[in-house]
Amino acid sequence: MFRFAFALSLSSFFLSPAPAAVVVLGNFTADEITCTITEFEKKPQTIVLAKGQVVPVAVSGPCEIAFPAKPANATLRLDPYHAYVFISDKKVERRLEGIAMPGEPLDIDGRPEVKPPPKGPVKIPVTLLVDDADRRADALWRKTLRQRFDEAAAVIESHVNVKLEFAGFDTWKSDPDTKEIGELLADFSTKVKVKPGSLAIGYTSRVKVDPNEPQHLVPFGAVKPFPTGHILLRESGPKADPEKVEALIQHLGLAFGATLIDPEADGGSVMRSKIADGLALHPEYRYRFDPLNVLAMNIWVEELRRGPLAQVTEASPAAKLRLTRVYRALIKLHPGDSNVLAYLNEFDREVANLPAPKKEPEPAPKVEPPPSMTLARDQVARHVVRAIAARAKSNTGEAALTGDDLTKEYVKAAAIATWKADGLTADQEQRVSGFLVGIAIALDDGDALRSDPATAEFAKTIELDSERAERLKALGNPTLRGRRDLCRRFAIGCGTGEALRTFSQAEQFALDRSFSKAAGARPGVNFSALAAEFAGIEFARLAGQDTIHVKRLMGEASIAAFLPPLDGLRDGLSLERFQEDFGDMADPRFQKVLADIRERLKKK
Repeated sequence: MFRFAFALSLSSFFLSPAPAAVVVLGNFTADEITCTITEFEKKPQTIVLAKGQVVPVAVSGPCEIAFPAKPANATLRLDPYHAYVFISDKKVERRLEGIAMPGEPLDIDGRPEVKPPPKGPVKIPVTLLVDDADRRADALWRKTLRQRFDEAAAVIESHVNVKLEFAGFDTWKSDPDTKEIGELLADFSTKVKVKPGSLAIGYTSRVKVDPNEPQHLVPFGAVKPFPTGHILLRESGPKADPEKVEALIQHLGLAFGATLIDPEADGGSVMRSKIADGLALHPEYRYRFDPLNVLAMNIWVEELRRGPLAQVTEASPAAKLRLTRVYRALIKLHPGDSNVLAYLNEFDREVANLPAPKKEPEPAPKVEPPPSMTLARDQVARHVVRAIAARAKSNTGEAALTGDDLTKEYVKAAAIATWKADGLTADQEQRVSGFLVGIAIALDDGDALRSDPATAEFAKTIELDSERAERLKALGNPTLRGRRDLCRRFAIGCGTGEALRTFSQAEQFALDRSFSKAAGARPGVNFSALAAEFAGIEFARLAGQDTIHVKRLMGEASIAAFLPPLDGLRDGLSLERFQEDFGDMADPRFQKVLADIRERLKKK
């Protein structure tokens, strides 16, 4: 099978001695890419990335990467413990982007390790088992499970500095009265003992599935978060063998600290929340992980080099800080994921007692250079921000507008600037994108986009600090339904709905803001403000589908029409009262509120 040979060829990346630090590279273009990694006092290494491939690269510290681009090859700095992706770009053919992770990197990660000790892969013995409900002859199930294991192990080894070593076959007596996969995992973990640092992968035939019922409605297996010694899969899982292998790879990923992500965030990752969707049956499909999960797994596995861990709190302080950044980025790809929340809750208690990372002294003030406009979208957005700033400065005297009328006038000025301004080479799609990002910056008197790593870079490029200060002096009090926070949050939703990779990430951005002191002028958690930001995200989606929604704003149309009814939504909840009444973001009570908000948006 070609996908097996492909994985075996990749595993050579980490089977040779390598230092501990890692960067992750992903090729999300349509072409093979050859790049060169150069480190301090080390021989450059050449890496060939196939289409859709994600690999870890062992490094000793910060390094440089050179890759082909137009009109000349590009050279960029790479930081260790970070993930980067190649994406296509019409102007320069391809570009490399770092995946945003909240927080600051460790100071020690900014310095190269001069003479790192050689380190081969971490070796983990694995036993394969079936329960006594399996009626197949030993020779048959052993051959089948060994083939699945070999293929899955090669995929894991191509993404993580670990070698899964086959340690033998066995059976166990499962509880005949238990049919639920989670309870069977507890039974399996109790009856099958493993040595620290080893892994047992069991298959049970106790779980029966109605052939007329969608497969994905019944879990394909169960595994506890890292660190764990047991994985249990149901033999009645996906019908096709490639999908059974996919299920095994996903559960191995969970065992090594990977987490599920929404399919729209990366539809090719084995960690997408809904597998066995037919993707693994395509001849051209190659099993792979997404970049952030590859980074998380490599950090965890490096911790195993010191010996088996009994719990996550035994990780080194440096690993906890690095993983905190990775998981805070991953939670945006699958909001409410229980494993991620569990990891972060453990780390928060530990990291709170650690000294803050050292920071370099602030440089002397410099004269701001004009921003470099690298995207047509950013050119339009800058034009929109300037148009709103100009309208704000002219809003004086007895005829000065306030409240909802002022918001409508600002949005109208932005729409006119988007469609009628001269000198813009952007197409219609880029103009809509620039409009959405522009009003998010121009109508926000806080620093929502500037303070979040996912949006800070382009926000600061579009508007200089000095220009922002002048705009804020003149902005006044634009509102929606008489509330400043609703206007601000709707506009922010427009920008994040357009700028972030998926609408689920934009919604997570909105949820994060709802529990932040920076969420707005009204104190506490405000469900109506959250609904306004969700409405902005929805408007961004609609505008992306049909430009007419933005063009109409040049006339009498108003964004207020896209705000849903807010009656009955609670505001001003302290965090203590929210926790008392709604638990946390994963609590069914709060999920019911979110479902209500989404239903209101559907009826608009």
